[in-house]
Amino acid sequence: MTWNDFAGGRAVDPATFVAAASTLLESAVAAAGGAEAARTDFIAGLEASMSTSGPYATLRLDAGLADQGVRGELRENAVAVSEMILDLVRSTSGTPGVTDIHSSCVGYAWTPPVVERLINGSGMHAARNLYNEWLWQLVLLRDALIPFTDPSQVRVLADADGLTRLQEARDWFAVQVMTRRIAHAAIVRFAAEAVTGGHAEGAYGFQHEGAVVLPPVALGGELLGPAYLLSRHEGTLVAEDTVYFVQGQEDGEPTNTLSVPARAIGDVEVVGLTDRLVPGPPGPSGPRTLSLVVGFDGHEWTADLGRALRGHRYAARPADPGGSRPAAATADAWSGCAVLRQDGEVAVPEGGVIPTGGQRALTLALLGRLRPGNVVLYTGQEVGGHRILLDIRG
Repeated sequence: MTWNDFAGGRAVDPATFVAAASTLLESAVAAAGGAEAARTDFIAGLEASMSTSGPYATLRLDAGLADQGVRGELRENAVAVSEMILDLVRSTSGTPGVTDIHSSCVGYAWTPPVVERLINGSGMHAARNLYNEWLWQLVLLRDALIPFTDPSQVRVLADADGLTRLQEARDWFAVQVMTRRIAHAAIVRFAAEAVTGGHAEGAYGFQHEGAVVLPPVALGGELLGPAYLLSRHEGTLVAEDTVYFVQGQEDGEPTNTLSVPARAIGDVEVVGLTDRLVPGPPGPSGPRTLSLVVGFDGHEWTADLGRALRGHRYAARPADPGGSRPAAATADAWSGCAVLRQDGEVAVPEGGVIPTGGQRALTLALLGRLRPGNVVLYTGQEVGGHRILLDIRG
């Protein structure tokens, strides 16, 4: 007897998956005596398992390197995803439909009220298995959705065993986020496994079943928004049903160094800015590159999107101390055009400012051309040391 109709494999959204899994919950409640208090205890146990800290957490995100912005993004999104799933669980009604099940759950810790009901009571073997499987499936769902800013719209690939196929990929992902400096490629890899059933090494995004998945800034998101998470957008960039996007080849050491400021600070009016993503040819094994093409003043400039997103992740975002102070009046300023018209990667002397007028695509293209590191997304803060300031004030 099964608890879902996902046999053969199909893409399902979180609401559909939670509704199917409610059969497991209701069956566990019935096997435990049918009391409403049992359902309350079981849902509270799920909530404890979805915490990012504490003794029952199944994915600890409260430890690790404190200065990692990526860890903060993942932790905040994990909380939001957990709340979404718990809301779905509480608002979804189901009926018992499974008398027992062989659960592949790896043995998550149970809260004391759950232990009291399922361990200390007699004849609870079926209830333990059913609760175990329900907990396991919804934790897998939570983890599969953590990489996405819009989890309710994501469709994960499920089969007759729910999301059990993700066990190894999930374990690998958990090791990455709990014990190491978290690489963006690790987040994308797990997201791709959850949605497409596969991945490409080093990918920063992918397209699958009529939707493109990329960091939000690549498709209209805020410059100071998430740098490591992913957003799903309906539509396609290439003809293939499934394709993974990877960074283009490095250009080596920059051969272009700007030495003479080309424009005064504040003189950054850009008229009729356009931007589009242009896919490169498919590689031998399928992955593709994407180029960000920015046009204004009758010209177009191109930057590799993978390098632009890398620059976006590496760029510093200093906190605004409240009393914003402008850059020093003596700072040198280069125009974005002067940077983009150079070939390949460009070195700009430290201490300079590149005004962008708050243009998202222009800023992103510049991040794809500047050497990564020591670049600040500048919004008026006092910035110590010699940095390259990308002034993103509108």
